[in-house]
Amino acid sequence: MALVLSLHDGSDFYVDTERFIVCEVKSETDFFVRRDSTGEKFAITEKKATEVMSDVWISAGEYVQMLMVRVAIDAPRVKKVLRGDLYRKPITQKVEQVRP
Repeated sequence: MALVLSLHDGSDFYVDTERFIVCEVKSETDFFVRRDSTGEKFAITEKKATEVMSDVWISAGEYVQMLMVRVAIDAPRVKKVLRGDLYRKPITQKVEQVRP
């Protein structure tokens, strides 16, 4: 099952340590994702999934909110997938959130 993130144009997410940026949003179900390390851009639609890394597929999720896209990421469980803001959070803040 895919993880679905709601993101704005210019928002980023990570698959392991690889950064991806949502860009060139044409509509909520038609946009591009750029792989930061290579600059390669991938067209993302709701009609088909696009392989952006080995065994990592992305497609557009159903429209939910204006000015946001839903990025459906299908990756093996061994790959960590995080929104950019959570990836950049200091480790101490992450640990404190887990504690009761």
